[in-house]
Amino acid sequence: MTPPARTLLRLHAVAPALGAADLARAVSRVLTGEDAPPGGWRAGRRGQVLRYGGAGAEVIAAWDGPELRLRYRGEPAAATRAAGLLHAVAAAAAGTDPVPGEVPAPRTDTPAYRAWRELMARWRVPDDDLAEITAPGRLTALSDHPRPPEEAAFVYDHIGPPEPPPGWLLREWFAPDTGLYHCSAPPGTRPTVRCPDPAEAPRRTELLTAWQSLVAHHQRAV
Repeated sequence: MTPPARTLLRLHAVAPALGAADLARAVSRVLTGEDAPPGGWRAGRRGQVLRYGGAGAEVIAAWDGPELRLRYRGEPAAATRAAGLLHAVAAAAAGTDPVPGEVPAPRTDTPAYRAWRELMARWRVPDDDLAEITAPGRLTALSDHPRPPEEAAFVYDHIGPPEPPPGWLLREWFAPDTGLYHCSAPPGTRPTVRCPDPAEAPRRTELLTAWQSLVAHHQRAV
């Protein structure tokens, strides 16, 4: 039996300068290559829904600008285009060529990363249970003889969310959707830990509290 495709991307963005019809047309052009998707858009709970090639998009008319909610499922290699997806949609709406946002280079000298590795050592988490996101949509294992990286329980995300197109608001971004504990600390923000399993909430809170404490210690030492 073939396992179901993993969710590789979730995003929620707002395009204040666009109309809902313009946004829907741009989304369809990026995902299907056509201004109108085969079979058309369907009515969803909040807006118009498009499902095509592993992607599920919903465009919602709102007073502060149309919202785009999107999920993408498929092979891990396909997630590499996720970082440029919003820019492709914005360019399609404007009729211009996409201008991708810059992807920050992974940094291993930050207090957050050093504290995370120290915490993993204190908790005696083996390297084959760890992975890092060092490029959009890519998982890198920390062990020479690991299990598949997507099976790692603890994932450190060096990349974090991309810069949205000018004028857009990015409200949620999660890619790839993997790891029991997804740890990230984008520049200028506090560490965060996401966990898809509600039963792991107490352990997630313990991890986050211990990590934040170690980060504060490392920052004082700088």
